[in-house]
Amino acid sequence: MKILFTGVYKHLYGGLERFAERAAAALRERGHVVDVVGDPPRELDDRDFVLMQKIPPTVADLRRLKARYGDRLRFYAHDHALYCLRRHYYDPFRHLCDRTYSFFPCRLCAAVTRPQWVLRNVFHPLCAFLDEMREVRTFVPSTYIKDNLVKNGFPPERVKVLYPLFVRPRREEAAAHKWMPAGKLRILFMGQLIAGKGVGMLVDAAQLMTRPHELLVVGTGRDEAKLRRCASEGVTFLGWQENAQRFFADADVCAVPSLWHEPYGTVGAEALSHGVPVVTFDVGGLADWLIPGETGLFAQAPDGRTRVPEARTPAALAAALDRMADPAALARMGANALDIVERLFDPGRFMENLFVELEKRTTT
Repeated sequence: MKILFTGVYKHLYGGLERFAERAAAALRERGHVVDVVGDPPRELDDRDFVLMQKIPPTVADLRRLKARYGDRLRFYAHDHALYCLRRHYYDPFRHLCDRTYSFFPCRLCAAVTRPQWVLRNVFHPLCAFLDEMREVRTFVPSTYIKDNLVKNGFPPERVKVLYPLFVRPRREEAAAHKWMPAGKLRILFMGQLIAGKGVGMLVDAAQLMTRPHELLVVGTGRDEAKLRRCASEGVTFLGWQENAQRFFADADVCAVPSLWHEPYGTVGAEALSHGVPVVTFDVGGLADWLIPGETGLFAQAPDGRTRVPEARTPAALAAALDRMADPAALARMGANALDIVERLFDPGRFMENLFVELEKRTTT
């Protein structure tokens, strides 16, 4: 089978790129020919299956793909780009958004947030993209993104959850794991050091914790210098690292303090595959794999609710992390994490679900 992935750019490397890399490798192992490109090629050759990983640059490009490939074409909605001009799905005051796309309010929000992009946003044909994309069968990384697409007019039967992480649980590594060997809770953050990822709130939360702990920050970003200045003793910044997965072996908990609606939260799901529980805010699609008390904890508001602004504070995050400082509870949650990974992210199940969709192209 000849397969084309579009919308994957070599100069970027995040959750989308990791998904494309793993999916292409898995398909090639099964004898398929897979090409991975950024923008759609000018000349569209014959393909058995085409997966768009980002919206094409223009509506004309999208129509060209639809005309050439018909129901051999699929889209993977990795983020909020189809119904949010900012793609982060929160307003200029950093309040999480839950509106459907609306021409004037959404363009005003985008203009206030990014004045330098006013002209681009004013003329961006998002309505036309939505109209065209509703006809394309779509994969999503979580039930949360599916609900948002359905809310924006996508037929629910044409939207399928296909988790972008597919790994087997690392049971041997997890079996050798030592929980809090020095009596300190070892907290790991991995990701971009930018406002939406909540690293600043995590650094503030570390100062409010009452249990002994240390925080390891792996990654870089535009906020790194400011975070280093604000961090207290016990916070270590390692910058960007190759093979960052190795740091899970010496972590007791992975913190994913995202302040935006994470479509999926790859790093948290990866932590579970290493048997490391997660503490996070209840935003976006994270609830697909985090089961409170079983695979980690959501930060809570004083009344116990999790999906409210009062739960997204340094104090709430500090309290959740303090609750994790129990070796027996960590070991239990780590074992549960491995079982969840086996149930949700098995590579064989991923390929089975993908090929079920591939077969639909011949029956619809």
